[in-house]
Parts: sequence; C-alpha cells; structure tokens
Amino acid sequence: MSLTVMADTREYPRLREFVDRACQQAECSPGQRTRVQLVLEEIFSNTVKYGRRGAVPASVTISVGFGGDDPMTVHYEDDAPQHDAFDQAEQDEELKLSITKRRIGGLGILLVRELGKNVNYSWSDGKNRITFSVAAETPWPRRPDRR
Repeated sequence: MSLTVMADTREYPRLREFVDRACQQAECSPGQRTRVQLVLEEIFSNTVKYGRRGAVPASVTISVGFGGDDPMTVHYEDDAPQHDAFDQAEQDEELKLSITKRRIGGLGILLVRELGKNVNYSWSDGKNRITFSVAAETPWPRRPDRR
C-alpha cells in the first residue's frame, strides 16, 4: 500500500488516514500507531519546511510492507534536494554543545531514531529515501538497563 502527496501542510489529514489504514492492516497496537504517526509527521514536516524552501513542493511517496520480524516497514521518499539529516557523527557533535549554542532543529531526528527501528537513510535516483520499521511493542522511551 502506498500514498503519494505533495509536501504541503494541507496533506496532513491524508497522511494520518494512510497511517491509520496501514496500522489497521498490520494490526498495530495503539502505541505502535502513535509511534508511526509521530515518525512520519516529523519526516514529512522536515520535507515541507526544508525540502525546497518555498519553491514548488517536493513530491513524497510513502509505502508500507507487512510481514517479517516486524509488523510493518515504512519506506519514505521525496524528490527534494539531497539532505542526510541522519548523519550520526554530526548529531553526536551537536549534542555535545550547550543548548544555547546548538543550531535550530535536529531534535526531531533524534525522536525519529528513538521511535523508529532500523532507521536508514540513502540517496539514489535523485531521491532522499528513509526506511524504518515498527518494532513489536516496546516501551518508550527506551532506556539502557540500569542494573
């Protein structure tokens, strides 16, 4: 199942409806549905805000696959200029700075990493591609075992 929309704030209702249908088909729990919704809305909002900076909106395609070890795998792609917001080295450096010295943004990507499973970014055929899976029910936020 897939959805193609323009990166425009008016598309949020269609995005939410798509997530609801996909999660229903994957038999996701309410917690899983919430995580998928938050992750997709964060990625989509980044495409809307930064994808083309007010020029013609980027095209976004979201598709989902079912089965395997996880209830659902989500594939997100847009044709905005290349931007790897998931560069771990850059994120690590940013987190070392005091809050007053950090650049605006970036915390949403940390949310995506925390809520998604196996988050992966790639650039191919002129498209940003992000893939993540929805884990079997897990507590959130994930915390290291502190025994």
